[in-house]
Amino acid sequence: MIYHIFFIHKERGLNILQHSFSGSKLDEDLVSGFISAIISFIGALHPPKKTEKKQKLIRTIDRGDFKILIEAGEYILGILFVNMEKVEVRTKLRDIIQEFEDSFEFEDWDGTLDVDKMETFKENIFREFAKEIIKISDVPLLTPTVKEFLATHDELDLLGEFNLSAGLIELLLRIDGTADVQEIANRLECSVEEAVARIGYLYELGVFITIESPVNETDIFVLTPEAMPMFRTNTYERDTFLNLFGKEGIDILLQINGSRSVQGIQRKMLVEMDTIKEIIRFCLSEQLVRRIRIHPMIKVAVETKTITDDNELARIYEKIVSLCDGKHSLREIAKNLNVPISVITDFLVLLADNVNWVTK
Repeated sequence: MIYHIFFIHKERGLNILQHSFSGSKLDEDLVSGFISAIISFIGALHPPKKTEKKQKLIRTIDRGDFKILIEAGEYILGILFVNMEKVEVRTKLRDIIQEFEDSFEFEDWDGTLDVDKMETFKENIFREFAKEIIKISDVPLLTPTVKEFLATHDELDLLGEFNLSAGLIELLLRIDGTADVQEIANRLECSVEEAVARIGYLYELGVFITIESPVNETDIFVLTPEAMPMFRTNTYERDTFLNLFGKEGIDILLQINGSRSVQGIQRKMLVEMDTIKEIIRFCLSEQLVRRIRIHPMIKVAVETKTITDDNELARIYEKIVSLCDGKHSLREIAKNLNVPISVITDFLVLLADNVNWVTK
């Protein structure tokens, strides 16, 4: 997860640009002053040797629950607030600093900047880090205003006010509250990278969509190669994870085997469900786990009227039972019945061990 980015002028110590990926705000003067003070303090403790051309820069400040990554260009310090350090994120920070210095003249800087050009450059920043913010398993949701408008209007004049391209309008029309980024890319017949870029742009505008990373009790996950350092002793990644979730978090990771559901993990470990979901959401955001597509198969005959007194809901449950044959995924069933996935998963949770999960 990435929280904030700051660009600070090295010589003057002035904050030139800041952007929040999380929506929260930090005092820019406080941040620039803090970073400058830390660097000066480290320099006073360890001044450069005569054989060194310049003082080495502190590159990471670790507070346990978040880290501050620092990279230096010729004129600019780039400061990135993250919850976990990754090589690729640091590389992107270096690249965007170089792009920033190439876009603005700092050699004989007079202290002024083109505000419009600066705002445009922020779009470059978001595109560079979009994959770190929006994952293929995330589910974009329309904001209430746009959702209501799309449901009640044939014309798209409102969207035209934002000068949205046809591709972005097409994207909005395919967001139904159940499809994740991967599925939306499939619907648009475009690459995941392109879908992430489009969704990221709309998300950054702040008025069209929000992003959710849902973890359902019936979800099944598999570990990715990025999770392997969590199981090795004395690795930076393991230490960071332990700081956040303790030994319990590692134990939960060990239960993720590609066949055990979130509900199954909870039953085996007797840990609060909210705790397990929080840890898995973090692992999803850091690409330590990947959700696998599963096909539910109900093993026993189900009398839905014994589960609910609501006749309409009972009819929906009957249709769910007929489609839970091991051949249809949760998303396919939801689309077929035009109901949220949560309706299906809530029903399947009630059936507990009477459901088998087929992976394909």
